[in-house]
Amino acid sequence: MFDLIFEIIEYGSTDYSRAVSLREEILRKPLGLTFLPKELEYEKDHIHIVGFIEDDICATAVLVPEGDVCKMQRVVVKADIQAKGIGSTMMKFCEEIAQANGFKAIYCHARNTAVSFYLKNKYLPEGDYFDEDSIPHLKMRKILVP
Repeated sequence: MFDLIFEIIEYGSTDYSRAVSLREEILRKPLGLTFLPKELEYEKDHIHIVGFIEDDICATAVLVPEGDVCKMQRVVVKADIQAKGIGSTMMKFCEEIAQANGFKAIYCHARNTAVSFYLKNKYLPEGDYFDEDSIPHLKMRKILVP
């Protein structure tokens, strides 16, 4: 189909800026929002993952360490190539990286439109829906088995 490679990138790098642009395009612009510099500054100690098709960043996610678990956030796949398995492949990569870093579980705040995607990838819902950025979200978690 296409040559897809996932990598960890450095905070502040050119690829990081490109990943932020992709996140903004898909997650923020439809809400009339952008990422504030102060907000991005909090990401310097996070694990930044991107998917490349050739030199094009097609997917990205951020892992936030929280003790022995990590939060996966800002998960996106370019709109024109969604539903082609890229997101699920990225989930596996994120889970492997989380496990390699000693995390026992990974969780996210899934937008209501993404809950079925996370269910398909064996994430389990926790609690009730809540509002985040004016969109219903559901906390979803996956235990990482060694």
